[in-house]
This record gives sequence, C-alpha cells and structure tokens, in this order.
Amino acid sequence: MSAVSHDAHAQAARTTPATIDALFEPYTQPGSPGAAVGVYHQGQQVYAKGYGLADVEAGTPITPQTRFHVASVSKQFAAFAVAMLAREGKVDLDADVRTYLPYVPDFGQTITVRHLILHTSGLRDQWSLFGLGGQDTDGRLRQRQVVNMVARQRALNFAPGSEYAYSNTGYTLLAEIVHAASGQTLREFTTARVFRPLGMNATFFFDNLEEIVPGRANSYERDGEDKPWKRSPLNYDNVGATSLFTTVEDMAKWAGNFTDPKVGDRALIEQVTTNGTLDDGTPIEYGFALIRTQLDGRNVITHSGSDAGFRAIFYYYPDHDFAVMITANTPYKMDLSDKVKAIANLYLPAAKAAVATQLPAVRNDPALAAQIAGTYLPQYDRALTLLVKDGALHQAGRDGATTPLVLRADGSFDDGKRDNFYRPVRAKDGKVVALERHASKPYPPPLRLERAPGAAAADLSRYAGDYRSAELDITYTLAVDGGELVVDSIWSAQPTRLRPVAPDRFESQGWALGSVVFEPGKAKPGHFLVHSGRVRHIRFDRVAQESTP
Repeated sequence: MSAVSHDAHAQAARTTPATIDALFEPYTQPGSPGAAVGVYHQGQQVYAKGYGLADVEAGTPITPQTRFHVASVSKQFAAFAVAMLAREGKVDLDADVRTYLPYVPDFGQTITVRHLILHTSGLRDQWSLFGLGGQDTDGRLRQRQVVNMVARQRALNFAPGSEYAYSNTGYTLLAEIVHAASGQTLREFTTARVFRPLGMNATFFFDNLEEIVPGRANSYERDGEDKPWKRSPLNYDNVGATSLFTTVEDMAKWAGNFTDPKVGDRALIEQVTTNGTLDDGTPIEYGFALIRTQLDGRNVITHSGSDAGFRAIFYYYPDHDFAVMITANTPYKMDLSDKVKAIANLYLPAAKAAVATQLPAVRNDPALAAQIAGTYLPQYDRALTLLVKDGALHQAGRDGATTPLVLRADGSFDDGKRDNFYRPVRAKDGKVVALERHASKPYPPPLRLERAPGAAAADLSRYAGDYRSAELDITYTLAVDGGELVVDSIWSAQPTRLRPVAPDRFESQGWALGSVVFEPGKAKPGHFLVHSGRVRHIRFDRVAQESTP
C-alpha cells in the first residue's frame, strides 16, 4: 500500500478546527452525549477531539482518551488474531471448525474457519437467536450462552460457502478458536500480541461485565430531538463479534500498522485487507472483518459498528496512509460515513471525479404502477407491499408510512438512490407474476419475489396453540385476539401481533419474528418456520395439549 507523497501538515494548516467542529456541533449542546474523532496521516495523529459527554449523569466530557465500545469494529482484531495463529501453523483456515470446537454440531456439511471469517458459514446470527429465544438483548449475554445456543442448532441458513450473510455467531466462535489454539482468551492474546506491541494501552476486549473501566463512555439515546436522553443498556459478556474498548488515539496506532507493520508483516496485512470469495470463486465485498471498497472516489478499507447507543466507524485510505476513526455514544442522525468524507476532503488531494452512472429515464406511468402494485414474497424474510398513491408507485412500511418509488423507462423501479432496483417478471399473458431485486454491485445475485397467491385464510383459530422450538428452548403460545393472531411466551413483555400476507404466511412488526410460515394446507398446522433477517428455518412444532383430569 504505497502512500501518495504530499505535505500533510501544510494541508492541515489550511484546515481550521472549526471546520471539523461544525460536523459535530449538534452534540455539543448542554447535557448531550456525543462523539470522538481521530485523524491519522502519514505516521502520526494530526487531529483528535471529543464532543459532548461520556457520562451524562456525571457531566464527564468526551476526550480523545475516552474509551468507547466499538461494536463490530471489534471483529477485525478477532480475525487478525486468527490470521496470526494461521501464520504460526496453529490454525488451518480451511479446516473444519469442529477440529477446534467439537461442540459445533455436525450439519452434514463442512464449515471452515475461513467461512466464519467471511460470513459464509451459514450459521444463524446469535442476536436473532437470542431474540427469538425470549432473551432481551439489553440483558446480560454471556459468551457461554452463545456457545450453548450454537450447540443446540440443527440447521443452517444455507450450505457453507454458497452465500454471504453477516453472522455475529461466526466471530464469537473465532474468539473460541483463538482460545483453543493458543491457550489464551481473545483478550489475553490480543493484548499481548497486538495491543501492547503497538502501544494501544487503552484497548482491550471487555469480557467481564462486572469490571470497572476508567474513562469509559456510557450509551444513550432518545425518542426524538425534543425528548430527554435516556440510557441505552448494553450488557455484553461476549467477545469476538463485539466488545472491544478503544480510543481514537489508539486506533491511529492501529492505522499506522497497515502501512508500516510492527505487528505482522506486509503479507499478513495484505491478507487481512483483501476481500474474499464464495467457495465457487464469486467475489464478495468482505475480508478479514475489513471491507475494501471506495468512498467518494477514493480507495478505502473500512468497517463500522453499532450496538445499543454506540456507533463506530473506521476508514483507512491505503493510497494516502490516512485514516479516520469516529466513536459515538448515541446514534447519529447524519451517517458517520458522510462525516468521514468531509474530513477526508479537508486533508487529502481532490479525488478523481467518479464517472456518473447513467440511470434510465424516469417514466410517469400510472397504468404500469397499477400493474405492479401488490404484495411480493421472497423465499425468506419479509414481504414487499407496493401500492398506488396519487397515480405513483409507493412502498408500504411496517409503520403505515409509504415511500415513493421511481418508475424507469426500461420498466424497472427503485427508491431514487438506485442502490437496489426491481424488474417486473411477466407471464405469457403479460401479467406481473414476480419481481427480481438487483443490487447495484456484482454481489448479491438477483433475488426473486413471487406475487402473493391470494388473501390469507379468514379462520385464524386453526393456528392457535402452543408451539415449541427445541433449538431455542422456548414455547410460543399463539391465540386470536381482536381478530388478529398474536404470539406470546413467558418471556414476552407484551404479545406480538402477526399480519397475514399470504395463505399460511404472516409477519410481525417486531424485528425478531420476521416472517412466520405455517405448514401449508393443513386444517390444524403441525409446525411453523421463522425466517427473520439473519436466521432461516427456525422450526416450532405444535405441542399436544394435555387432557384435563
């Protein structure tokens, strides 16, 4: 990664601190949590500052030395540790994970260590599993509980190596592999082998919730700009996928290791900053918990993180030996990557203007909108409901709001940003029978959504009863209430209401349940499956009712 030679300090001298300060001004109001920003360039930290409060109750300000939980930015250090062990011959990246962790079930297909790193393992995501299992994710969640949950699984989302789907579970297991291969916990290994050698003395994996961490930031959020701040609890005792504590000053030292490696060597840095592939060679935009891509016309290596009220983003610009790290203890209204763009533009030479993508012309066609309107079902996940409003196509949201869509001259449509777009699929008679969702990037491949075949059954009582998942060790009770099907369990704060979208198929408004698909065509279904974001095929079997003595 060669650095472009230019005078960083002269460029920085033309940059007033007020320019960066303005980006974070909303979080300098009295009593507000906020953020820290660090800028690294050509071997040194050239800017570091805190905004807002680390602890709202105590009035403690955020500084460049404030320790933040950085959520999934943590993953790159778990992957780096495994890469180091692989270089030493203690881990084989292409070995079955059961070589190191025999409690991982035998799914009949080999999951390799590399699959875990690249999110191609097919393992269901731990947070979704906890949510479906009735565990509140702001409760205390231990490493051992993730391991126990993995050991109970009986199916995968997909065949290992065949798809990419982000899985925090895989990175928790990477921490376990580090322990199995080195005899040290992930915290012990990374502290001794990575953080101390780089002088990252404020950085460590937080693996004991009861530990007091001096100078840490707490997590906050609020329900609206005119609402008071409240705590956003985070009680993790699990590491690998998350739970790194660090500072923007320490992350500048990590950035320096990309250009001038003191831990590892050039070959190792190239390995961990190169995107991977599926087993068939299809490229994916993910490597060793780092993504090599472009931002604003410049090459970058990046990862972001989000847990509770914490937000973090790390960008390294390999062509300029430049990096920006932003850590926050409340969700930001403005995307953090937009702030990174603005900061990079202050320090770096102007990027080559990106070649504008020529989008198909806009087409105002109420008749076409009416042909497309309807409900469409992906094999997994939630339905897409489209409707016509004032002659234009709109997407219906779960909250009742609608989003206007743009029809194009080539018959496709999108939300105007074109990150994804849809093409209607027509039968021989011209009717729209499905949609294909296309990504603007080469991966993922097109996804087909079938038009819903008809209205859901009116008789909801046939679905009522108790259903149990052995994998999650939980029983759900389904009942009819106010003309709706509702789901409850002993762990529920309140019942979850299900909305019918097709025969034997329902959806929840909450994030955990997602799509609920009953055994089709049965007067009294014996089971249902849950597909929700990062989990598929979670089976709940009807529990026979005991007769009253």
